[in-house]
Parts: sequence; structure tokens; C-alpha cells
Amino acid sequence: MIPAHNLLSLSRALATPVVAILACYDHTRTAAIVLAIAVGLTDFADGPLARCSGKPSPFGALLDMTCDKVFLCSMLIVLAAQGRSPAWAAAIITSRELLVLFLRVVAARRGRPMPIAAFGKLKTFMLYLLVPIALADVSWEAVWFLALAASASALGSLIEYIVKMRRDLMDELTRTSSYGGPV
Repeated sequence: MIPAHNLLSLSRALATPVVAILACYDHTRTAAIVLAIAVGLTDFADGPLARCSGKPSPFGALLDMTCDKVFLCSMLIVLAAQGRSPAWAAAIITSRELLVLFLRVVAARRGRPMPIAAFGKLKTFMLYLLVPIALADVSWEAVWFLALAASASALGSLIEYIVKMRRDLMDELTRTSSYGGPV
């Protein structure tokens, strides 16, 4: 049986295409906003639920982060395509997520967990605010401010990760393959 906190995380990934499709039509945008808020609330509930149940796990943490990234990056791309959010924010944040994924692979190869970056948590919080506000067309200034704050937080956390992992990263980038050349 899948623990409830993992189901909450998984629900974010499963809701992604639904919210994206609802966001494309004026007559379903309210439903997209409500569902986006519900998705954000699941992110704030799954961690405490895992700790209360005494069943937090590395898999659950990975699932949580992955489902956040799937939902938020997908929605940033949809919102940018609709002109509801700056395209530069979608590019910065999505690129950051791909780079952090690479860093996680490096950390996993070395058998070291990758610590959570405080700036990364702030980025996620800002994005869960940005999505429904952008969908609601409340204020371009608010969307722009949240996009800027989330992008700055994303870059801050990327720098934090690179600094913490600089030795492992250099070893990985300079390592030679069995073919005799750099990997």
C-alpha cells in the first residue's frame, strides 16, 4: 500500500496535465486556479504527514521534489506560452531544475545525500503563489515580482548547491571514462 504522503506527492504530477489543459480555456480557468491552489497545499501537507506517520523515506523525499518540479516547471512553461508569466522565469527555473538534477546524480554516485537548499524552498513557495495569481490575471506586477523572486531564489540555491558540492563536481567533470577520455 502506498503511504498517504506519497499519494499526495504523486497527485501533483497527476494533476499537472489537468491544470495545464484547464488553464488554456477562459471558461475553465477558475477550475485551474482552484486545482493549482489544492496542488500547492498538498506540497505543504505531505512532509508533515510523513513525519507524523513516522514513515519519511528517501524515496518519498525524491518523489516530493520530483512532483513539485514536474508541476511547477510545466505550469511556468504554459503560463509563459500564454503571456501570463515572463518567459525568462520559465527558462531560468527550468534550466536550474535540470542542473540540480545533474547535481543530484553526482551526489548519488558518490553515495552522499544532497542537502536541501533554503533558497530552493523559498523558490518553491514563490512559485506556488505565482501560478494561481498568474492564472487569475490579478496583477502583472505581482506575477513579475514573484517570477523575479523565484528566479533569484532558484539561482541562489543553484549557487549554494555548487559551492557545497564543488569538490565532487570537479571530480565528476574531470573523471575519465573507460575509453580514456573525459566523460
